[in-house]
Amino acid sequence: MSRFFRRKKKPKTEEAPAEETESVVAAAPESEVPTTTEEPAATEVSEPTTEDKEETIPYHDSIQDRLVYMFNDAVMADGLEGTHEFTLEFMAMGERFWVGKAALGEIETKVDKAADEDAHIRISNESVSDLLAAANFSEFSKIYLKHYKTSEAGKFVKIEIRKPIIDLNRQGYARVPILKLLIGASR
Repeated sequence: MSRFFRRKKKPKTEEAPAEETESVVAAAPESEVPTTTEEPAATEVSEPTTEDKEETIPYHDSIQDRLVYMFNDAVMADGLEGTHEFTLEFMAMGERFWVGKAALGEIETKVDKAADEDAHIRISNESVSDLLAAANFSEFSKIYLKHYKTSEAGKFVKIEIRKPIIDLNRQGYARVPILKLLIGASR
């Protein structure tokens, strides 16, 4: 302790920071003992990070599996149970498939051409690999919209709406996040 008192005196402008550092050194032993006032502060800090963190989408080896998962997820397909029927036809990875739902029915998917689809969505192979690499819905949305708005060689998403957009909005395309993403970009 005697070492601390033998310091050289500095000009008055630098004395204030020295006093602050001494008070910090003196306060350090007090912070070593856990107190109850620090615990609520730690939980307050962690709560916003958990709210901001979005749920991770599990790995899928095909875009068809990824889309079916997204249509069955409670957050991404919020309000889907209230929609009328819909059918979306996709062309991706050299395969034509459709995802649809009958009125008050379950999500169905089949590998074939859809009879009366609401829209046809064509996704390039490189875009499919980027979409499958997306960790969450917001990242998936950013990639999907980026490839739709600014098509590059080998990276594109093309949407052809086959029915009037007003009818699609009445069916629930404007309410459901995944439908809004897949079709809403073309409005």
